[in-house]
Parts: sequence; structure tokens; C-alpha cells
Amino acid sequence: MNNKNNAPDFLVQWQDDSLQSSLEINCEPTITESASPLKAKLRQGTILHEAKHAVIAVNELRFTQPTVLNFMPNRMGFSLLVASTAAVRYGYGGEEPRALGSSALMMMLPGREIIATISAGVMRTVTCTFSVGYAESIMGSLAAISQVRLLDALDVRSTLVSSIMFRLMNEAIYPSPISDKVVDALGQALLVECAHWSYVEKQPASQPRRLSAQDFELIEQCLSGADGKAPSVTELASLCGFSERYFSKLFREQTGCSISQYIKSVKIARAKAYLLETDLSLKEIAYRLGYSTPASFSYAFRCATGRTPAAFRFSE
Repeated sequence: MNNKNNAPDFLVQWQDDSLQSSLEINCEPTITESASPLKAKLRQGTILHEAKHAVIAVNELRFTQPTVLNFMPNRMGFSLLVASTAAVRYGYGGEEPRALGSSALMMMLPGREIIATISAGVMRTVTCTFSVGYAESIMGSLAAISQVRLLDALDVRSTLVSSIMFRLMNEAIYPSPISDKVVDALGQALLVECAHWSYVEKQPASQPRRLSAQDFELIEQCLSGADGKAPSVTELASLCGFSERYFSKLFREQTGCSISQYIKSVKIARAKAYLLETDLSLKEIAYRLGYSTPASFSYAFRCATGRTPAAFRFSE
């Protein structure tokens, strides 16, 4: 089998042919009902989910010997090393490579050659890529990212971005009727966070800090695109570069409501959309919105709307 045909879309140049997909290496004669859905899908090749703006790819790759890869991304994106038994080092052309472990996150910039040195072993990755035009419509010129930030991009240390990437991987493996909307919303959140990350470096330290339009957009995207446990106030504050206390103070001063009240209102708005636009059970909706039980979801929904979720669904 030609390995280039099964390569992730952001790998465009191979230095050798030692890379093989799990389709060749790990495929068993039969796939039983008890087999992992993830492994079953990976055996069919790369898992892809193409939304309007974002493309998600989940890959499991086995290296049979130490390998050096050169790749020149033609799209802007992020790559998360989900798990790896191989030792992995990445570097931009001409720069000292950095060692990356499991859960390491890399930002890929178009036109910047990346060299990866990988030992024998298996690694699983998830990537989220965008066209240059769409990325720059949110971030501005990608060429404006400084050399310091460029090197930091090889190992982006952001709990929020990592959690979004894991959520995107889950969406690609277990798609729902609204997956395209979820993927594009989460993808936009990644780009807004990246824009904020670049903006903070440029902003003079003496400039008074307030929540910017970018901060509010990022908060909205993170909350509207997060399934399961929503980002905490502490995580949102850290994302915007403030302490939790000061962030909460600024949010109330600039919006007239507390951040906790806003988070609740976003969850209720998403609950209404799930109830009206999908056939998801109340249990599944409760889980997606981060409620511990369907009962706690029903109580919160009734307090906010005056109706139970079931009554709301069938009355509209």
C-alpha cells in the first residue's frame, strides 16, 4: 500500500517509507460487536469530519523504525498528540527541535516547514485545520506572528485549547446531527484563542486592561461550543489573562450580570436548541450541558423558563 495515500492531509513530503497506517498494522481478521468503535473506525483509515470551515482528522500511525518527516502545511491548524509510545521531537526548519509528550499541542502555520523526528512506535493524533483565508479573517495576518510566538507554537500550553481539541476528536468519532455546527463553533474558538494569545504579547503592559471584544467573543464561543463540563470561571479568567476575582469584577461591570449568571443563560439557550432541533433524550442533553443528572437539568431548566424540558419540547 502506498503510505502517502493514507497520510494526514497536512503531511505533504516524506523522507522515507517507514510510516504505515493502523489499517495495515493493527487490522484484525474480523471486527466483533465488542470491538472499540474508535479502533474499528481507525482500521478503515483516517477519520475525517469536514464542516463548513474546519476539517478534523483523527489518525493512528505506526512507525516501524526511527523516522524523520518534513512537512510544509498549506493550511493553518492545530495538532494534538493524543497518545504515543514513540519519542517525538518537532522543530521549525533551522530551529532546535523540541521533545513533545502525550497531550502536547502544536500550532501549524502555512508555509513554515516543520521537521519531526520520531522513534519506532505508535502515535495517535487529532488535527483541526482551516483555510488560510478563513483563519486570517479571524486572526489577522498569520505572517505577523513573532518569531518568539512562532517557537512557542510548537508546544502551545493551553488547557482550554487542549480540551477543545479532545472535544473535536470526540465529535469526529461520534458525530451527531449538529456536529457541523459544533465543529465550526469550536474551531472558531481555537482561532479566537490563538488571536488573543498573539494580541496579548503585542499589547503594552502599561495599557489599562479590560475585557475586549475578542475576550467576549472567545467566552461566547467556548461556552456555546463546549459539550460535557463547561469551562469554569477560573478557566475563562485564565484564558482572558486575568485572575478569577478581577475577571468576575470586570465582567459584571461591563455587562451588568455575573459570569455565573451568563454561563447559566448560555446553557439554557443551548438546552432549548437541543430540545427543539434534535431528538436527543433528556439524559443525553443533561450530559452534554454538564449537569450531573437529568433531574438537576430539569430543575435548572424549570427555574429559568417556568416549564420542564419535556413540556417545552412538546409545546413549541
